[in-house]
Amino acid sequence: MADQADNNAAPTVGVALLGMGTVGTEVLRILEDNAADFTARTGGPIEVRCIAVSDLSKPRPGVPSELLTDDAFGLVGRDDIDLVIEVIGGIDYPRTVVLAALRAGKSVVTANKALVAAHADELSEAADSSGADLFFEAAVAAAIPVVGPLRRSLAGDKVNQVMGIVNGTTNFIL
Repeated sequence: MADQADNNAAPTVGVALLGMGTVGTEVLRILEDNAADFTARTGGPIEVRCIAVSDLSKPRPGVPSELLTDDAFGLVGRDDIDLVIEVIGGIDYPRTVVLAALRAGKSVVTANKALVAAHADELSEAADSSGADLFFEAAVAAAIPVVGPLRRSLAGDKVNQVMGIVNGTTNFIL
């Protein structure tokens, strides 16, 4: 379970990062560089407790080796992990790991467009069944906050159509 620093602070959020390529490296940097801001927003610290990688022998400057594992399934089942951030890429392997995390009650953030496109319904059902959160706006519409409000704020409304340019490259060009 999450740690409790003191009675006035929110529990520490234990994070598992799945993937340490370009995106994973940047996610880790952002989490580290903005730790104080995240703590102020959430009321408690966010702590990356482990990072799953495919190749443990690959050098990763600035990343403590004790954080690295090649056992993503073991990582997402740990009791000290509250949030899983998936930035592996691909479909089949990330699907099985994300489903394992959701079924274990871990909330998941993914930036994996292919995974979301192929298995959004299955992932959403797993999240709903376990009470975990599934956040995938980083994979949709260049991370424009549109999916969350549609699911949460407009849940009682019938939305027939959403129109707009939802591709980051096209938005950049325009």
